[in-house]
Amino acid sequence: MSHIYRAYHAIRGLTNRAGLPTNAVFGFTTMLRKLIQEENPDYLGVAIDLGGPTVRHDAYEDYKATRKPMPDDLSQQIPYILRLCEAFRIPVLSHERYEADDVIGTLSRQAVEQGLDVVIVTIDKDMFQLVNRRVTVLDTRSGIHYDSEAVLKKMGVRPEQVVDVLSLVGDSSDNIPGAPGIGIKGASKLIQEYGDLDALLERSDEVSRKSYRESLQQYAEQIRKSRELLRIHRDLPIELDLENLKHCPPDREKVRELLIELDFTSMLEEFLPDAKEDEVPETRFVEDNSSLEALEEAIKGEEIFVAIEFPGDRYLSEDPAWLAILRDPREAWLLSGEFIKESAARTAKLLGMAGELVIHGLKPLVAFARGHQWKLPDSLNDTMLMAYLLSPNQNNFSLAQIGLEYLHHKYRHEKDQQSLFAEASGHRVVEDVWLTARLLNTLAPKIKEQQLSDLLRTIEIPLVTVLADMERCGVRVDTEQLEKMSLELDSHIAALERRIFSIAGEEFNINSPRQLSFVLFEKLNLPTSRKTGKAGHYATGVEVLEDLAFSYEIAQLILDYRELVKLKNTYLDALPRLVDPATGRIHTTYNQMVASTGRLSSSNPNLQNIPIRSELGRSIRRAFVAEPGFSILAADYSQIELRVMAHLSRDPVLVEAFQKGEDIHERTAREVFGDKSGLSREETRRRAKVINFGIMYGLSAFGLSKSLKIDRHEAQQFIDEYFKRYSGVRDWINATLAVVERQGYVTTMMGRRRPIPEIRSKNWNLREFGKRTAINAPIQGTAADLIKMAMVAIHRRIEEEGFRSRLIMQVHDELVLEVSDDELEAMRTLVRKEMEEVAELVVPLEVDLGVGKSWYEAKG
Repeated sequence: MSHIYRAYHAIRGLTNRAGLPTNAVFGFTTMLRKLIQEENPDYLGVAIDLGGPTVRHDAYEDYKATRKPMPDDLSQQIPYILRLCEAFRIPVLSHERYEADDVIGTLSRQAVEQGLDVVIVTIDKDMFQLVNRRVTVLDTRSGIHYDSEAVLKKMGVRPEQVVDVLSLVGDSSDNIPGAPGIGIKGASKLIQEYGDLDALLERSDEVSRKSYRESLQQYAEQIRKSRELLRIHRDLPIELDLENLKHCPPDREKVRELLIELDFTSMLEEFLPDAKEDEVPETRFVEDNSSLEALEEAIKGEEIFVAIEFPGDRYLSEDPAWLAILRDPREAWLLSGEFIKESAARTAKLLGMAGELVIHGLKPLVAFARGHQWKLPDSLNDTMLMAYLLSPNQNNFSLAQIGLEYLHHKYRHEKDQQSLFAEASGHRVVEDVWLTARLLNTLAPKIKEQQLSDLLRTIEIPLVTVLADMERCGVRVDTEQLEKMSLELDSHIAALERRIFSIAGEEFNINSPRQLSFVLFEKLNLPTSRKTGKAGHYATGVEVLEDLAFSYEIAQLILDYRELVKLKNTYLDALPRLVDPATGRIHTTYNQMVASTGRLSSSNPNLQNIPIRSELGRSIRRAFVAEPGFSILAADYSQIELRVMAHLSRDPVLVEAFQKGEDIHERTAREVFGDKSGLSREETRRRAKVINFGIMYGLSAFGLSKSLKIDRHEAQQFIDEYFKRYSGVRDWINATLAVVERQGYVTTMMGRRRPIPEIRSKNWNLREFGKRTAINAPIQGTAADLIKMAMVAIHRRIEEEGFRSRLIMQVHDELVLEVSDDELEAMRTLVRKEMEEVAELVVPLEVDLGVGKSWYEAKG
């Protein structure tokens, strides 16, 4: 079982969607596939321990007495490893009251007697004693085949002497004592000098080193007993059955089922069946008016499946390279980029003739269509969004991945000449559209079954158009302002460096953890006990520096230095490079399928991470400006997550506070701390704010104590007092945890599901993480749904009423619009109404509005 233990320790935290730990199974499967591919064995078997007492326990009562029980999350995986062996048609070998090593020792001896060469696959050096001219040991960790010469080089002794060396060293993991005080190097030298263990013990009085001599003489019987425990038995009453061990191809269907169950989709491809020729649609090229008319007639009013390919995925700046359309599963229509350009007027109307359009990844098509006046049907669907709603925890929703996962389809690549799609030069896009049609038939029933249809149709699909327009529009950036700020920051950074070097008494690389560790904790002797890395340097992370910053100026200066360097590198210097020279604007990409909570994210640049805590960080917003004749309107939901928690929990104190328009943090301060805390009003409000938001994230007493810099007992008192005052929140949390433990997922107000597989883990840390996630996901997910609904509503109103104003950014709970100055008052009213009336909660939704010529001014 050594490989299984190795896999278990090497890959931590791996689980499938049901929460089953799979790290050991993954490691074992990876090793097994690699072994079969590289070694191509004629015969193959896996030896395992049966558990329970063995003959070694009879010989030595304390054998393995100190070994800890197998961890729960490993024992859960053993049945899957056995199923894996069955699926690969590899026999599992064992013998009652003996260990796997003994089974291997016996069968390897019999194999050699029959003239076979044997390779023992293990990382256990005990097996070196079995090596001879026909038996080698393969260590898959290093990839080394150990023959007699390699064993001699590794251990310093011949294979037949290995057990004598190990008898002296002992084995702490199996509680085999050996000779106290003699390590592996000393043991090897002793056996080299005296030839074997018996000769060494008989002549122990000749050993020059006193400690070795005394250990050998005092513990001679213990050493001999250790040899008996470590010697591998080679005479078990079992027969080598070569017919049973003959290596044959795996049961592909069983392997496929198991890999899908374990979520090992990266391994699945080689076990998938190829597409059958009669399943693949015939490709018809659209290259003249006659074929275009035939296509128009075929799709009029029908449900069609579409795949579109842009060069380098640049759908905002490039024309399509290929467009594939499928209505009948037996027939795909293919339009080249050249034909689309030649027939621009007619192809712009083509897709709009259909009754419904289905695609995998809708936004590129919508963005291109909106920019080039292409007509699309009113009814749109997206199998990528469907897959996301069904499995929001995964991070790859590409057609290749989803096709592999749901259809078990091996996705072909363009240069693969064996592909059944290779007859068409644009075969990849034909395969895309064919897969999309098959995916809809698989995903649609699951969407209906999980009651996700309304969420898909009323929020996610309409939002695609909003995001596509926001990406196309972009946001204007004042690059001169950024360059000016960058220069100013250079002088601030230089001043910080000088002050840090002055305190340190020398110049050094502040960005080097090694050098910083030396200066802070060895030269200046600042207090710390936390070491990190193989070299054992002291940690210099944020938490360490924040703890020191209260007492040591240099720690705070380094934190300030890091913040300024990050601002400069990440934003001030990077943002100008992202400005499109043709538009003078930054066109971020909004990601609808990244966050498992349903929140949007953005990339190139990541607008969600623009700093807001420090004034310097907030000042970056000065560079986000409006076009002449326009202003920036920033609309931010006020404490939306706390309001959502009030709605979900129906806690009377929370609900009353929001309905009366009270400051919720001051209300919590009064409820938790009362009037006799001895703290200032500002401090009690600050603490209350930490508690309010911490409760939503399942904050523990330990976490609260760190956040507030108080002891854990006091932090627990605050939490207890909070739940005493807000009993509705406590009851909602308990009810939510009961639900998630029963069904394995939580939902938002709008029905969005968040699976919580960790809740069923036997690992305490994972289970606690699952509880925290289960508490937060309905709150954060509902807040995400609300702002998405508001975006859809505002965008629709802007189009219906013909406003020139437009949504340009979404950042967490905030919407940013570029508003025509003559539409300003109308847009204030429109935005407030749509955001505050987007859904009916038991507490009012409130929006803070601000206007300015820059985002900074609008935030006030």
